[in-house]
Amino acid sequence: MQRLFGILKSWLWHADSAYRPWYLRWITSVGRYVFGLARDIGGGQLSLHAMSLVYSTLLAAVPLIAFSFSVLKGLNVHTSLEPLLYEVLEPLGEEGVQITSQIMTMVNKVSGGVLGGVSLTLFLYTAISMVQKVETSFNYVWHVHQPRSLSRRILDYTTVLLIGPLMMALSLASIASLRNNTFVQAITQTSWFSLFWLQVGKALPFILVTLLFSALYKWMPNTRVKPVAALFGGVVAGCLWAITGTFFADFVVYSSRTLIIYASFAIAVTTLLWLYANWLILLLGARLAFYYQNREYLRIGRHDPRLSSATRERLALEIMCSVGEPYVHGAGGASIADIAERLRLPSVIVEEVASELEDAALIVSTDREVLMPARDIHAMQMAEILATIRQCGDTGLARTPQWSTDISQLHGDAMTTLAANVGETTLYEFVAQRNVGADAAVDT
Repeated sequence: MQRLFGILKSWLWHADSAYRPWYLRWITSVGRYVFGLARDIGGGQLSLHAMSLVYSTLLAAVPLIAFSFSVLKGLNVHTSLEPLLYEVLEPLGEEGVQITSQIMTMVNKVSGGVLGGVSLTLFLYTAISMVQKVETSFNYVWHVHQPRSLSRRILDYTTVLLIGPLMMALSLASIASLRNNTFVQAITQTSWFSLFWLQVGKALPFILVTLLFSALYKWMPNTRVKPVAALFGGVVAGCLWAITGTFFADFVVYSSRTLIIYASFAIAVTTLLWLYANWLILLLGARLAFYYQNREYLRIGRHDPRLSSATRERLALEIMCSVGEPYVHGAGGASIADIAERLRLPSVIVEEVASELEDAALIVSTDREVLMPARDIHAMQMAEILATIRQCGDTGLARTPQWSTDISQLHGDAMTTLAANVGETTLYEFVAQRNVGADAAVDT
């Protein structure tokens, strides 16, 4: 398998791929995405995250649905929740109807009067922790190491739990009102439009799922996701969801005799398999959105690019200058995504170096990933910044290494020479001189 993957990888990223005929270029482009997803599935990490989300779903399904039910009940549109739940579980056949009925029975029994203070707190915590688990999985897919702050989690999660059910209910209500519209009913009497309307009705669940997936891909990762990348992942994941639902429904029908050996556990087995398939599809779509926005990762996968020491120093200096520039010229703040796009580097690399500078108390990061100086840039010398950059990046050292005396002396002399060449130039002075030199070059 490794040899086969090596041959396929060599063909997909061959130097002459840009000069192939258009149909081969299209096959190559699609093949790269398929290759990347196959490699990620084979690695096992996406499957582990999907299994973890299945376990969390079993614990949080009733709290999440009950919370959504209470929101919709206050708007008197709670009756639309049961058909939506059945739509998701439809591939399970008769078992899906049974599971929907049982869940709705449990949800109807949940009320604020029945739950005590501690029980209500645990109830809400279970629902919120489910959303947090989804964010963690999406951050893993997008190579994001910094989660949302506690304040942003509370605000964003509460917004999703309140607005999400409302948007779904409004969408379903709008569709129902459109179907009952007199004009629509009149024109559906014609044969050609009746057939068209029937196909629209069949495609409607797919469209809603695609929009839902795209919204999750755009909002869930704690990084900037381009709308076109989120939509690309949502469309592909929606297609996979529709195809998988059809095959899974056939699987349930044809394997009914095999599931007899599980007796009453057959419902649990099929439900777990369907939940796992749904979560895996959702994560695969997120991975596709990531690859669409960061195509340099299609070839290397989860392996982050390695930077040389010189490149790391230059990147750190670029970050510090970008952070100091708004305080010199009054420009907008510098974000990790903006710096990564300007330098044509993956954002995960910029984030890693920025995190090291933040640990060294040179910069601070806001909730929106906007970088700011940790102290006055008039008193922050470039020699100090360079010395700090060179000392950053050590991980896993249990104790200080015992260097040779002559090596320590040589390194100390080199640092002294570097500091002497830089002088006492501050970050403010360097950024000001840098921009003056750039303006003079443009005028020339």
